[in-house]
Amino acid sequence: MDPLVLALAAVATGAYLLLTALIAALVAIPPFYGGPLAGLDPPFFGVAGAVLLGLAFRLRNQSRVAWFFSTAAPALTLAIAALSPTLLSVGAALVSLAFLGALYSSRVRFYRGSLSGTEATQSAVLLGLLFSLLYGLVGARLLGGEFSPPIRGWNQALYFTVMTMSTNGTNFLPVTDDARLYAVVLVVLGVGTFLSAIIAFFVPFLERRVTNVARRLERSQMEQLSNHVIVCGTSPEVRAIASSLRAAQVPSVIVGRKPAGVESLQREGFRAVLGESSSEEVLRSLSLERARALVAADESDAENLLTVITARGLLVSLRIVALAQDPATVPKLRKAGATEVVNLLSVAAD
Repeated sequence: MDPLVLALAAVATGAYLLLTALIAALVAIPPFYGGPLAGLDPPFFGVAGAVLLGLAFRLRNQSRVAWFFSTAAPALTLAIAALSPTLLSVGAALVSLAFLGALYSSRVRFYRGSLSGTEATQSAVLLGLLFSLLYGLVGARLLGGEFSPPIRGWNQALYFTVMTMSTNGTNFLPVTDDARLYAVVLVVLGVGTFLSAIIAFFVPFLERRVTNVARRLERSQMEQLSNHVIVCGTSPEVRAIASSLRAAQVPSVIVGRKPAGVESLQREGFRAVLGESSSEEVLRSLSLERARALVAADESDAENLLTVITARGLLVSLRIVALAQDPATVPKLRKAGATEVVNLLSVAAD
């Protein structure tokens, strides 16, 4: 099934389950037989519907995480249909079962994302919040008579659950040990999900903001560079060249295509950025037009050749020094526009 069609099916199923929850909360429908959760089905339907509506957009984007967590909704409705079978719960179970079949048949289409990444953590936190709400609602109805005043109806159960999870407190006081234990667990769940939500949502948001500010600051610094040397690559030779330039108090900036190498250079105090040195946009961002020279010192001769061609095309008067691993590359680098070419094998032999 196409991911867009499956996402629309998730929206339709979620809306149907929420409507079922509303009807079940307003109209008392007797079960076919007295199960352990008879009369407690509205929150199950509500949570299942909220899960599907919340994940529908990510299903559209073929998220593996969304596919995995979407199976929770059919599981909930099938469980309540078995434990409290009514006309509504059986109908909801059949609809959810059809959606589960569509999920399973489309499993190969969902390959984006990781089950251990940020998206999975955020989905797990949201799911945990919904299940905490489910625990609070069901517990409030089961133990409502053990509070003073008693908790009656789903509206009071929802009020008590939300206020307790938010640690604001209510006028409903537990008067038995079971009710006190239930209330304590609900408070712990509320605090836990709140802190988890901060870690899962606010921290990544803050990291993105800090990263964006750092990039803007870095871009501003690059625009102010003048009479500097651009060193391309993350090889050991790059580190030696950058160290010599720093010792001579010559401003320089390193551009490398390997994240680990760039991070290592940054930790050593070098001004290094991640990017392709053969890209015109990257070289322009490093103020190539005001640079004193460019050193192409990547581990790959092919990358150095592309860098020389790009840099020479942007600035004819630029001094370009290129390093070559293979002696056969030397004439190619000179022909591409390198001012000087250093053959590392010849240097090592000397």
